[in-house]
Amino acid sequence: MTGFGVARVAIDSPLPQLDRLFDYEIAESLRGTITVGSRVRVPFGRGAGLSDGFVVDLVESSDFAGRLARLDELVSSVSVLTPEIYALCRAVADRQAVTIADVFKLAIPTRSVAVEKKWQAAMAEAAVLPTPRPDKVKPTGARTFAFVEPRSNELGPIWVQQLTSRTVAALEAGQSTILVVPDFRDQAVILEALRAKVAETAIVDYTSQQTNSLRYTAFLRCLTGEPVVVVGSRAALYAPVANLGEIIIWDDGDSNLQEPTSPYTNARDVALIRQSQSGCSIFFAAHARSCEVERLVEIGYLTDVTIPFGVPKLAISETNARVDSLAWQAIRRALEQGDAVLVQVASRGQSVSVYCGGCGDRAKCTNCAGPLWVDSQGQPRCRWCNAHNLAFSCTACGNRTLKQGRAGATRTSAEFGKAFPGTKIIESNGDNRLESVPAGKKIVVSTPGAEPRVEGGYGAVVLLDCNEMLSRDNLRASEDAVRIWSNTIALMKSGGLGVAVGLQGFLGQKLALWSQAEIAHHEYHSRAELRFPPFIRMASLTGERELLNKVLEALPAEIEVLGPMPVTAKGAAVDDWRALIRYEYAQGASLAATLKTQVLLATAGSKRVSAKSGRAQRPIQIKMDTVI
Repeated sequence: MTGFGVARVAIDSPLPQLDRLFDYEIAESLRGTITVGSRVRVPFGRGAGLSDGFVVDLVESSDFAGRLARLDELVSSVSVLTPEIYALCRAVADRQAVTIADVFKLAIPTRSVAVEKKWQAAMAEAAVLPTPRPDKVKPTGARTFAFVEPRSNELGPIWVQQLTSRTVAALEAGQSTILVVPDFRDQAVILEALRAKVAETAIVDYTSQQTNSLRYTAFLRCLTGEPVVVVGSRAALYAPVANLGEIIIWDDGDSNLQEPTSPYTNARDVALIRQSQSGCSIFFAAHARSCEVERLVEIGYLTDVTIPFGVPKLAISETNARVDSLAWQAIRRALEQGDAVLVQVASRGQSVSVYCGGCGDRAKCTNCAGPLWVDSQGQPRCRWCNAHNLAFSCTACGNRTLKQGRAGATRTSAEFGKAFPGTKIIESNGDNRLESVPAGKKIVVSTPGAEPRVEGGYGAVVLLDCNEMLSRDNLRASEDAVRIWSNTIALMKSGGLGVAVGLQGFLGQKLALWSQAEIAHHEYHSRAELRFPPFIRMASLTGERELLNKVLEALPAEIEVLGPMPVTAKGAAVDDWRALIRYEYAQGASLAATLKTQVLLATAGSKRVSAKSGRAQRPIQIKMDTVI
């Protein structure tokens, strides 16, 4: 590397005007030390301070006609930004109309000097005594999806067994695998299953629950070049593994795979970009298919490779009763056999909602006018701001008493305790989430997403409040409900009975037959008729109305714009306006580039500070894929 005198640096800055490569003259003392991917600090502009950055390329000379600034501070010689990961970050940033620095924060964890020095020493020792590696096998580049049998047995959930077997086979072939699992409890189960089959050195724990030093340790382990299996959530897709054979995504419809901050990406999209760049295989697996994957299957981009399996025994009752006779019989039969029973309810607390004891109006928070509910301690709280409302007073009649509405998980547990005396009742919810419970006679009442596992599976699974799940204020209510119910049914053992109470019509019939493909097809085409995502893409721009108008006026005429309209969502600024943009997938690249340029021009010199946190905000927020 001694012949290279110029470094091309990507500056780690959120400023859009700095989102490009800058050439720097390498100081003589650093030539031969700096490598592609090194962390550096460079001067920029007239300021005396230095900016963080990464070396993207080394060249003999620069095309810049002026005098180059000098790079004379090397933070670390470790190549943390590999060319493959830089290309991925660049592609993601361009797709989402954000700066590459927004993607760097996901791809490169916080540096730990102690961890890095220890890793460098271990690598120097390994270079003296190299270990033999298996012959590399070229990945097939296949893009597939498969439904997984919704069942558990003595060895655990079937999906865990299938995915771990797939990763073990890849390791034996000398290939690395990135396994993306949305929920931290599922990640723990996968890691436990892998540790029973392969050496600990071949497993990289990339989960987000770790400390910064452990995350950086996992990141550096991926740089060793050895075949490994990386287990994590969204950030795992940026793991710099060598010889990547396959990316596996479990349950891609889970909201945990959606990045809540800029660049607002979904793990599914990042995985598809990396697969197209690296040529590795990609495999989606789930109990229920998301509309996005359904679209990819229908256009032929993904191939459905589902192997037929026995469908679970599931009964649907079209009743208005919250717990009907069919549900009671299923619970009683499972308890008589000494099995555990899982009862899923829609909401936690004593009561889902409360009403004025005088006039009957829905009780509202005295702080933000949000709806009140009664928690497990019997105290009224707001669903919006979480404030306690012990001194409630009705705004309509002044009455201070409350009456409870539909039962939540806590009151449901109490009711089942009375109905089945002597049976142990366990509640699992967002406040007290259990990962597992011992096998045996018991009733577990759980809210969606908090269902604990039991060894061997549940003897019966009862789904309550089905209509409540379907009536939530979300266009994805049906899709999310089917996914949640399917994952809950999958906790049932072979021969167990599932009961969905109050589920009617097409959805109830198809779920009883476990026709997941038909459900996904129907949901996708229902959105296609209305031109809603994922049939098309939908972006959103949020900011001051005057600035939005400047950007919208510069868009091509063929782009469909809805709005702008004032934002009334919780936590929005008073002067916030939002415009929605509907566009075809083929228009995505050009629209992202146009938006990025026009927002930079329209907001030059503008500043915005959050009234809540006091932090600087971007004058206009761009989301290229708005979740609706």
